[in-house]
Amino acid sequence: MIELNRILKQFDINFPVEELEYFGSNSSMKAIKKDDYFFSPNNTCNELGFVTKGLLRSFIVVDGKEFNIEFYFEDQFVSAFTSFLTQLPSDWTIQALEESELIVINRDLLTDLYERNNCWVSFGKNIFERQTIKKCSREKSLIGDNAATRYKMFREEYHEVENRIPLYHIASYLGITPETLSRLRKK
Repeated sequence: MIELNRILKQFDINFPVEELEYFGSNSSMKAIKKDDYFFSPNNTCNELGFVTKGLLRSFIVVDGKEFNIEFYFEDQFVSAFTSFLTQLPSDWTIQALEESELIVINRDLLTDLYERNNCWVSFGKNIFERQTIKKCSREKSLIGDNAATRYKMFREEYHEVENRIPLYHIASYLGITPETLSRLRKK
């Protein structure tokens, strides 16, 4: 129940006790070892995870090169969100950078929750709205901001976990070389 409270404290939603109990008894915990995958490419994503411990990254591979898209750490939701919503295969990979533990909500459970009570509709809407805003902000930054500004924004957003992420992953996320990142960090 403690982990459940960590999820729900983010939302200004009144969850009836019976709904919380139902959620608690129907969601599951998943442990992921460092370097193992929460989601593999060319599959359809049917799970939404809430990180209770650890750090994960999402990335795509283009011409054999990895490009980091996002990092997920404690008290954040993780998924191949577009695939989860559209039920189409994704080329994303989600990998644990550390030993990680997640509360997992499968798609069928989320659909069931939506049908049970409108509090869950608000819950899902909030998760996917936050993810959309985050994605749009990142896209705008990649197109319109220089490397120094992108790094500053990264540090603001990921200040809690920056030291836990290898520098080459940060450089990939920022769309710069590790050498450029090194120069930015020295300034």
